[in-house]
Amino acid sequence: MKFLVIDYKSVKEIVSDRYLQSADYSRGEDLYRCVSNGIVTDFHNEIAVVKKNNGLIFLSNEPSPGKVLVIDTEYFKGFERNENDVITILQKSLRLAIKTWDNIGHSPCEKIIQGTSFIALMPFSFVTGKSYKVMFDKRPECVRQDKRQEDNLLIFSDGYEVGTKPVLANYKKATEAYFGLNYSDYIKTLDSKEQVNNKYVSINEINGVFKNSNPYLGMEFWSQNLTKTQRDFVYSTSLGPDILKGAAGTGKTLSLVLRCINQLNQAKKEGKSRKVGLFTHSIATKESIYNLIVSNGGESFIDTDGPQSVVVTTLQEWCINNFANRISATEYLDKDALESKQLQLMYISEVVDDFLLNDFEGCKHFISDSLISFFSSSDKWPIYSLIQNEISTYIKGRASEDFDTYKTLERSNNSIYLDSEDDFSTLYMLFNKYQDKLIDLNLFDSDDITISALQETSTPIYKRRRIKDGFDVVYIDESHLFNMNELSLFHNLLKIDSTNIVITFDKTQATGDTTLSSTDILSQFNVENTTDEQELSAVFRSSDQIIQLSSCILASGATLFSHLENPLINSTSGHTIIEEKKCIYPYIIYRNSEDEVALSAFEEVDKLSAKLKIHKSKVLIVPTNDTVLQRLKSISEMKNIEIETIVRRGDTQSLINALDYDKYIIGGMDYIGGLEFDAVVITGIDKDKFPNKGNGNESNHFLTYSAYNQLYVAVTRAKYAVAFICDRTKGISPIINVALEEGLISKN
Repeated sequence: MKFLVIDYKSVKEIVSDRYLQSADYSRGEDLYRCVSNGIVTDFHNEIAVVKKNNGLIFLSNEPSPGKVLVIDTEYFKGFERNENDVITILQKSLRLAIKTWDNIGHSPCEKIIQGTSFIALMPFSFVTGKSYKVMFDKRPECVRQDKRQEDNLLIFSDGYEVGTKPVLANYKKATEAYFGLNYSDYIKTLDSKEQVNNKYVSINEINGVFKNSNPYLGMEFWSQNLTKTQRDFVYSTSLGPDILKGAAGTGKTLSLVLRCINQLNQAKKEGKSRKVGLFTHSIATKESIYNLIVSNGGESFIDTDGPQSVVVTTLQEWCINNFANRISATEYLDKDALESKQLQLMYISEVVDDFLLNDFEGCKHFISDSLISFFSSSDKWPIYSLIQNEISTYIKGRASEDFDTYKTLERSNNSIYLDSEDDFSTLYMLFNKYQDKLIDLNLFDSDDITISALQETSTPIYKRRRIKDGFDVVYIDESHLFNMNELSLFHNLLKIDSTNIVITFDKTQATGDTTLSSTDILSQFNVENTTDEQELSAVFRSSDQIIQLSSCILASGATLFSHLENPLINSTSGHTIIEEKKCIYPYIIYRNSEDEVALSAFEEVDKLSAKLKIHKSKVLIVPTNDTVLQRLKSISEMKNIEIETIVRRGDTQSLINALDYDKYIIGGMDYIGGLEFDAVVITGIDKDKFPNKGNGNESNHFLTYSAYNQLYVAVTRAKYAVAFICDRTKGISPIINVALEEGLISKN
C-alpha cells in the first residue's frame, strides 16, 4: 500500500465515533487492520473502503474532491507500530486536519515549522527526551491547489527528527485515484431500519456526547460496550492470580466488579459452588462497589448462603468480624481502616510533639546529624507521616515489635534515614510511647487488628477451617492502598493452597506503601510471578490535554525516582471530538496573597461551571495541604459561602450533599482517589506549600515522591478542565515547572 486517502466527511466521522478511539474496541481494531495491513474492513457503516492504484481510499457518503487528507505510507512508517499507537496517531492526525481545514488554533503538541508549510505533530503522551513526530504539509503542490481552489493535506514522514521536504509522487497518485472514482458505485446508503438497528449506533448519545461512562447500566449493556482489553479481563475463565493495571479513569474498578459478577453467573450456570470475597480499603468504596454489583445484576449473590455468593467488605471489617471478635467496638480506633489510620496519625503526632518538647534536646547529644535535621523541620506534618509509616511497616509489621530484628531490616529509599543504633533506639522509643497511649486508652489500631488476624490464620485450627470456609476467589479493589501488613493477610483467607486472587493496581495512586510494585504484591500473596497481568490503555475520564499534563507530571518525577511508574505512557483519551470541544486547556492564575488565592478558588468554580454549563458541585477544589484547606474554610465562613468537604476516600455522600444543598465541594489530595469531576481547581500550588517541606535528604525524598503521586491523582479526577491557583509572592511549586516549560499549562 503506497497511500491512504481520507475525505473530509470520513475524517469527521472517524474522530466522532466512540468505538474508533482505541484498538481495544473491535471496530477500532478493524480500523487498525485496514490502515496498517491494507485489509478492507467494515469499520464504519457510512464509510466505504476502496482499493485503487495500490492504495486505499476512505469514501464517505458526501464526497469532497479538493478537501482530502493523503497519507504517504511509503515514507510515513507510523502505521507499522502497535495497534493502539496506530489508532492514536491516526486520531490525532485527523484532529489536526480538522483544525487546519476549520482554522482552529493549534495545541502545544502541534508545532508549526517556521518558514515552511509544515506542522510537526507529537501524538503521544509527554516523555522526557526527544518526542516522536508526524510531519504534515498544509499546502502540498500549493500553486496547483490555489488554481483549483483545493485544500488537500499531506502526511509525508515521521520519526524523532523533523523531516525533509516531501516526495509528491504518491500524493499525486492518491488525489488522482480519489478524483477518478465513480462515487455512486461505492457510497454506502442506509435505510431507516438499518439506522435504528445497526449495532454501531450510540443509543446513549445525548446532545452529541456519549454517556456510557455511567457504570450502572447492567451486564447486557457492558457486554456490547467494553473495550477489547476490558472484555478479555471481564470474561476471562481464570480465577487468578490476575492483576489489572491501568491509569486513573481506565475503568479498573468497574472491570473488577463485572468480572466478579460474570464468574458467579458462570458458576451458577455450570452448577459449581463458588464463594467469593471482594475486599475494598474503606467503607465508602465498599458501599460504592455494593451498588455497582446490585445495578449490574449481581444482587442475588450478595451475602447469601447459596452455592454462589459474594461478601463485599473492607479488610478491617472482615478481621474484626472473624478474628478480632474478642474485642468490642469501643476498643478499636475506628471500624473504617482509613479513619483508623487518620486517628493513628493523630496519636502519633501527640507523641512526637511531646518528644520534641521534652526529650529532643537531650537526644541531640547521641543521635546522628541526619536524624537531628529530620526532627528540626519547621513543618511537623511530614514528620508525623513518616513515623507512622515507620511504626506500621517496619516496627509492627516486619519486625513484629522486636528491636533486634527492627535494626537489621533492609530499608527503602523513601523511609527515614537511620545512621546508628541510637537512631533506631530513638524511633523505637517513640513507638513504645505510642503503644503506651493505646494501652492507656484501651484501644487497638488497624495494624494491631491485621497482624493479630494474620497470626490467627496461621494456627492449625484456622488452617483446617480454610478447607471448608475459605474463599474460592478473592477480589481486591485498589490494592495499592493497602500496606504490607494488610497485603500479607489476603492469601490466608483463601482455601488451602489456592492462589485465586484478582486485583486492580495503580502504583501512582499508592498511599498504602509507595514503594510497592506489582511483583512485591504478588510476593505477599505467596504466588509466583507467573500471574496474568493486563493493562488498560484507553482513559475514558480525561481529555487528551489532561492526559498529556498527567503524563508530564509522572515523567518529570521519573527523572528523580526510577521506581515512579507512568501508566499513562501508552494511554489515549477515549473522548470523541464532540467531547473535546467542551475541554478547556489546563491553565494557571496568579494572586497576590493567600486570602486572594482562597477566594479565587470559589470564583474560578463559578466561571468553570458557567462555561461548562454544569452545577458547581461538579467542580472540585483541591487544597495542596491542610494550611490551604483551613484558609478556604476561613474565607468561606467570612464570605458566607456554603461548602461541603470530602472527609474520606470514596466519600460519595459529600458529593450528593453538595449537589442537593447547592454547595461548593472541597477535597484533600489524600481523599479524592476514585472520584470523578468535570473540572478540578488545584489551590495553593506554591513553592512553600507543595511538596510539604521536610528536613533531611531522605524525608524530602519521600515527600517529593509523594507529591508527584498526589498531583497525578488530583489532576486525573478531571474530565474537561484543570485550573491551578498560585500565590505569586511565594513562587510556583517545582512539581509543575516542566509542565509550564513544555506549554502544557497556559498562563492566564
